[in-house]
Amino acid sequence: MKLIIIKPLSQKETEISWAEINTPDGNFVIQAEHAETTFVLAPKKEFIYCFTTGKQEILTLETGGILEVTDNKLILLLG
Repeated sequence: MKLIIIKPLSQKETEISWAEINTPDGNFVIQAEHAETTFVLAPKKEFIYCFTTGKQEILTLETGGILEVTDNKLILLLG
């Protein structure tokens, strides 16, 4: 599935296998074929994702963010 990270001055796209997110309501793992939804991500928490190669990357979301899950695509909006 595709992960698109959008920041005010940049945009990055990559293929991933899964993502782990932290919201004010708890922790969730998003995989392919996840139901379409939108999450508000908690500030000062980690956003972890796994590339298709198995390598993981961790982003610390200083101000939180918004994650939109659509048909095999995650769109992460950061401020």
